[in-house]
Amino acid sequence: MSKKFTYLTRSKRSILAAALPLFLLTGASHAAPTPVAATAAVSTPVSEAVLQREVAPGIYELVYSPASKAVFVASTEEFTSKGGGSIYQLDPITLAVQKKIDLPFKPFALTLDTRSNTLYAGHTRDGAVSAIDASTGTLKGTLHHGVKDAKGEPVHTRQIVVDEAANQVIVSGVTDLGFIWVIDGKTFSTNLILRDLEAPTAGLTLDAANHKLLASGTAAYAVFDTQSWELVGENRIPEKLSPSDIRRRFLVNTALDSKSERLFANQLNNSEGTLVFDLKTGAILHKIPTGYMPVGIRYNPIRNEVYVASRGSGTLSVIDASSYAIKQTITLPVHPNTISVTPDGQQLYVSVKRPFAKKGEPEPVDQVARIDLQAL
Repeated sequence: MSKKFTYLTRSKRSILAAALPLFLLTGASHAAPTPVAATAAVSTPVSEAVLQREVAPGIYELVYSPASKAVFVASTEEFTSKGGGSIYQLDPITLAVQKKIDLPFKPFALTLDTRSNTLYAGHTRDGAVSAIDASTGTLKGTLHHGVKDAKGEPVHTRQIVVDEAANQVIVSGVTDLGFIWVIDGKTFSTNLILRDLEAPTAGLTLDAANHKLLASGTAAYAVFDTQSWELVGENRIPEKLSPSDIRRRFLVNTALDSKSERLFANQLNNSEGTLVFDLKTGAILHKIPTGYMPVGIRYNPIRNEVYVASRGSGTLSVIDASSYAIKQTITLPVHPNTISVTPDGQQLYVSVKRPFAKKGEPEPVDQVARIDLQAL
């Protein structure tokens, strides 16, 4: 199958940069966030190892910052409104709200550059990314990719990863033919955009040591060289488990064990659970029955465990990465969504969503759960 790449030449990049204004807001024009009282929050200890706390409506991705010693969570606030959203800073032990950082657009994706302690928030519907100083809560700037879809709307962004060694911020896009947006982390400007890849680009996992990006999507994952940005590998599996299936396989998110060269991939459709791929051969080594609609996934090399949040089942699976046995299933009703693990591998955070509000009703308040892995 031929692969079509759209590379931006230096001159085109300059034109694109001019068309994508970077709004650098200083403390004078954008006030630092103020502490938020946590008295309204409701904490519910599920067990000695698990704590859940109501935080805000419209919670999506979350990250732990070692420098700030805090958990940051993206919130769209009222999903249907036209205003912006927020990032909440939480105490890593109690999950009490410490700060609320207002953003001009609604954030969904969230990741962290640990070296500069910079948060990158993805504004899915606006085709934009914001950079935030996690130490002060100051918005450093917002960048739009400027690419429109067939309907004239910005191509929706999805996931963000940071290649700290190369100082690159990499953003996936939701399109039929694939979309990857590479941002220069030093200048916070567009470096290049890859389009019409004929490859999956929904979920992203970075193998920084080997200069590779693994991108997943419909019944496939692809491998990109993060230095040349060439497509260097692709593994396609049968789109359906049987001809009678009405839904195609979709590898929504992945996690990498680089030492053993295995890729753990959540198969969102058909209740197939989590697939384990051998990256050397592309073979499926195992299928782990993690639950209905597995979404969030993380590999923990310190404990040699994989964690999977199954949105449909309302569960978090703790998996032995060697035997693939499910060591524990934790109930987190209703919809556990995304996962973050601390660098020491001993604390895990999960965003837990409520059902969407009915028309005319206020948006429900979503939760964050902290799981002490040592206490399980």
